[in-house]
Amino acid sequence: MAIRSLNRRTFLRGVGGVAIALPTLEIMLNRHGDALAGGAGPVPRRFFIGFHGQAMGGDGDPLRDLYRPDAFGPNYDLKAATMPLSNYGDVRPDVSIISNLRIPYNNSGPGSWNTEFHLGALPPLLCGVSNPDDSSTCRGPTADQVVAAAIGAGTTFESLQYQVQPSWYLTDSAPYGRDILSYRSDGAGGVVQVPGQTSPRAAYMALFTGFVPPDPSEAAEVARELARRRSILDLVDGNISRLMPRLGAADKIRMQRHFDEIRALEDRLAAIPPDATGECSMFADPGADPPIGGNNASAGGDGFDVNAGYSDEDTRARIFSDLIHMAFTCDLSRSVAMLYTMAQSHMNVNSFTGIPYDQHEVGHSVGTTEAVSQILAWQLDQFAYLVAKLRDTPEGAASVLDNTAMVLLYEGGHGLDPATGDENRTHSTENMIVTVAGRAGGFVSGQHIDGNGMHPVNVINSAMRAVGVDTDLGEVVGTLDGLI
Repeated sequence: MAIRSLNRRTFLRGVGGVAIALPTLEIMLNRHGDALAGGAGPVPRRFFIGFHGQAMGGDGDPLRDLYRPDAFGPNYDLKAATMPLSNYGDVRPDVSIISNLRIPYNNSGPGSWNTEFHLGALPPLLCGVSNPDDSSTCRGPTADQVVAAAIGAGTTFESLQYQVQPSWYLTDSAPYGRDILSYRSDGAGGVVQVPGQTSPRAAYMALFTGFVPPDPSEAAEVARELARRRSILDLVDGNISRLMPRLGAADKIRMQRHFDEIRALEDRLAAIPPDATGECSMFADPGADPPIGGNNASAGGDGFDVNAGYSDEDTRARIFSDLIHMAFTCDLSRSVAMLYTMAQSHMNVNSFTGIPYDQHEVGHSVGTTEAVSQILAWQLDQFAYLVAKLRDTPEGAASVLDNTAMVLLYEGGHGLDPATGDENRTHSTENMIVTVAGRAGGFVSGQHIDGNGMHPVNVINSAMRAVGVDTDLGEVVGTLDGLI
């Protein structure tokens, strides 16, 4: 016999406090499928912000980029860098591209920077506050934290931060803040960094054991069971068996898909050994080294070790995307920040481009927009994968993507380098591009939109408005026309 109603916050609980949150089922919604049952409010909205340490073109190449479509409006054409939008059943109708954006420099306006590109231009992009002295640290909270404070109350994780590139990869330097995407208020007028989780397995454990019991013996049992790699589904099997016969036909199909996705994610995680971090030390595999690529002494060319500087970021990005999909689908979190590659990224790109350089150096030493576009295409494919996962997950009368606003930022554009006065450079915040997806709050999908020289943060402001956060980020005021 089917049950008549089910609370949106229902969890299937198992051994030692392990729990599985449920997706939005028909029995949790009103009869129109567009709000929660019993006057509990609308279906929740979600916010995603991603970042790649990448410019749009190569030094000295007058070809600005191979990313911008030829014309503004719908049904835009795809270039070398954006061809992955045709993947996964074609996500182009779900994705908008905003070009002709810029961040002002020489301290010339709100959200501006000075002349040290990799350190100086990053904070205004992330938090919308000017950076007059080229520090790498934001002077205000980032969008994921602003959104989390506004709409994250009551969720298991007010916000989540994930980091795909787990290491700096260069022997003679350090990231100095180029590995931080999220900053939160310290409550006293300042901010503190919120580092991203670099271990997919630790992130998985946290997502499914956010209900750790206070009893130390029960908490230890959770650790023991996960260390043995027992399936989370096995740990809640009894509750699954009791719930499924009570659901209607459509909800049974939805739940079985949910369980299949969890099982597939477990299989992917089991295929890679854990990172050597304290958060996941309980998962140590005797004799197996963590798959963290070693550092390189050079940035490319002669002496570049094509077997170092890469930690299978492709697989890591997929797993983190699967986790984000699960977090949004189960309403475990409504705000996620994902640093795919660090600013001035020294990740080895040889495995997917055939170019023996790190990501950053391709723009300088190879110096062609065509070469840079191979990297951009790899990066955009990761975003398209997550977009498709959310698009293909039903939620009430729509999909999870329909209740989400997603923003993908790139570190730079292609144009004037204010430090040297040279044109057609990667160290430039001219001609920047931001890619967005989702339809929450009327967010516009499937368009190429003219940014008209506005700040990339105006796009972020628009995404925040789309999820119901009526505020601006830092000093940059207003939204982008045509995006909502």
